[in-house]
Amino acid sequence: MNVTIELDASNRIVLSRELRRAAGIPRRQKLLASATPGRIVLEMAANPAGRIVKRGKLKVWTGAVPAVAIEEAVEQTRHYNR
Repeated sequence: MNVTIELDASNRIVLSRELRRAAGIPRRQKLLASATPGRIVLEMAANPAGRIVKRGKLKVWTGAVPAVAIEEAVEQTRHYNR
């Protein structure tokens, strides 16, 4: 999706709902901005919010799952020391 966005009187950028939906950006999401000459790039910031809750005999993480290969995550868990 390509759109042209115009700065408002206060030099702010407003992303339309259609543009946010096309990019998969939820409401109130924090964005990381980086700039190079002639280009501004917006990326979704990681949302580490979550906690461990007990469900029955298991403890479960309620936050987002990190992008780690399953084998690597299992190996890290096996060798985890407090």
